[in-house]
Amino acid sequence: MATRNRTTPIISTSGKQIDAGAEYLGDEQAGTIGEITGVAGIDVVDKPMPKGALEMEAFLNELVTIVINPSQDPEDPKLVQVGVNGTTQFIPRGEPFTVKRKYVEVLARAKRTDFGQTLDERLGERMNHLHAMHSLRYPFSVVRDPNPNGGAWLVGVLAEAR
Repeated sequence: MATRNRTTPIISTSGKQIDAGAEYLGDEQAGTIGEITGVAGIDVVDKPMPKGALEMEAFLNELVTIVINPSQDPEDPKLVQVGVNGTTQFIPRGEPFTVKRKYVEVLARAKRTDFGQTLDERLGERMNHLHAMHSLRYPFSVVRDPNPNGGAWLVGVLAEAR
């Protein structure tokens, strides 16, 4: 199979050169920051809902104001994309923004785990001890949560493994 470098133009079967960067790439879509609902199917629930499911759904759809810390990496996007069940929300970094609690849960579960190690010599053998260090992928602060149970809920979600 032949390879080509990036400077080689693409030649169509008609022999005409095509500059992909100059071609039409589809309609540009302007919009505002908010929930973007994707095309998702309908799930049929054929069994009774668990007790408390409707209350939890209402709780997760309450509005909470958060601030996602600005990134130290200039290459990181200015908006953080978060999705729940086919619905996407873009949240700007560094400014207060009000979102549904379900998106805060996704941010709280977006963790990175790094490992440190300690080498220990015992009985002439080297022992390798690994310890996990967890951090949030998108560190954030809650600015306003009107629900008195919101703080305890968030602390519980943050404490969970994933």
